[in-house]
Amino acid sequence: MPTYTWSFAQSFLIFLMIVFASQSLAAWLRSLVPMPLFFGVFFAGGFALGWLPRDLLLASNMVAVGTIAFNVLVIHSGTMVDLALVRVKRKEALTAVGSALVMTAVLLLVLPPLIGGDLALLAPGAVVGGGASCAIGSRWVSGIRPDISFFPWMIFMFQGLFSVPVVTWALKKESARLVDELSAQPAAALPEGRPGPVAPAFGPVARIPQVYKTPAYYLGLIMAAAVLNYALQGTVLAGMNINLNITALLLGILAGNLGLIDRAPLFKCDSYGLLILSLMGLMANTLANTPLDTLLSLTAPVLIALAAGTAVLTACGVGFARLLGMSPYEGIILAMNSVMGFPVNQMLVSQAAASAPEHLRGALTGQLTPLLGLGTMLVSNGVSIFTISILVSFVK
Repeated sequence: MPTYTWSFAQSFLIFLMIVFASQSLAAWLRSLVPMPLFFGVFFAGGFALGWLPRDLLLASNMVAVGTIAFNVLVIHSGTMVDLALVRVKRKEALTAVGSALVMTAVLLLVLPPLIGGDLALLAPGAVVGGGASCAIGSRWVSGIRPDISFFPWMIFMFQGLFSVPVVTWALKKESARLVDELSAQPAAALPEGRPGPVAPAFGPVARIPQVYKTPAYYLGLIMAAAVLNYALQGTVLAGMNINLNITALLLGILAGNLGLIDRAPLFKCDSYGLLILSLMGLMANTLANTPLDTLLSLTAPVLIALAAGTAVLTACGVGFARLLGMSPYEGIILAMNSVMGFPVNQMLVSQAAASAPEHLRGALTGQLTPLLGLGTMLVSNGVSIFTISILVSFVK
């Protein structure tokens, strides 16, 4: 067995303490300084000063669990792409997806002379992606360009500094507009609050009694899809050079919309929190293998990429909204929420609704929640994974 600097128990405890401190500070600051930024700074400082051993994540087994998370999160993300909802919300879906695609094209054109071609290839998918997208980009280039493997994670660290102020401002403006609109309606005509992102089961999985839907059931369905994905890559798709994560996402979308896998299974199996922790462990382990001078050299490219992405997404949100007859603030929310995603978006909706008259808060939440959920579902969990999975293959 390998020998590590600290024991498993000590390593795992220190990891959890850093996560808790990061989450607490972010919550206290209402995510104006994002949790991943605190997390990254704590680990970077600890590694640089020698307070944390660089094998801490290996000793805590978070890298091993992170490998499980990496294999299941993409399929889980695919199951959340609700094609029926997309058909109903065509304008909103077009705004979210169209903004992300335009941003990708613009960043690929303008960023290479500013930050270099390889970093520019990693930037678009990471800017509008969550932890899964950043893990894909980082892991894919770690073998060929270890010097830039932390770049997607570093974008993940700084995302909230750009997205939260913009989305908070747009939510405040859109809330004020909706309050005026809702106030003019009789109480009986007010729309009800809508359900959260986890839809009830349908199709074949709806016939399975709930008593049998244990964590092993949910994880087993995801892993069955993962095994099928590997089998397809080794047979039907062999030699086609289609990224494994693209086919995993497509399988998740197909299985979720056919009712072969429950929607958002990780939310239902009491495992999502641990898997997200382990994904953060992958981030910290990449950080442990990145010298401090390399981290510092990546800071300016990260800020440039996020600033450019934010400007393009905001402009696209306004442009698509005007084209499709929506509020400009609604367009900005749809475009920019993808840079932030779940669960911060829920907190921001609650904050926006809290400023409305009490009798309107439920209706206001019901109007705002789908806007943020749609951007997360289609872009953070969809377009970003497609984008980074395609572009990483061009990194040399």
